[in-house]
Amino acid sequence: MKDNNSEFWFSWFYKKWEKNQPGDLLEKGLTPSQIAERFVNENHQSFVELSKKIDNINYEALIEFMKLSESELHILKYFLKLVKMKNL
Repeated sequence: MKDNNSEFWFSWFYKKWEKNQPGDLLEKGLTPSQIAERFVNENHQSFVELSKKIDNINYEALIEFMKLSESELHILKYFLKLVKMKNL
């Protein structure tokens, strides 16, 4: 498949994610895993349809993005530890 479906994925995801209002859900006491599970359950059929459109090139692009996102999370955790230590 020559289309860049990974871009389509991000467009679809962020549009749905914003409508899901995850910040409000955090304020209501839901955990990050509960928010994710709820999102997946609500969008299961769309996930199935989208997964059929992703070829190996787009799959690898999404894997690379996931790795970068994971790295960013580790950096943020490190930074927050420094902030917490400063306040001790």
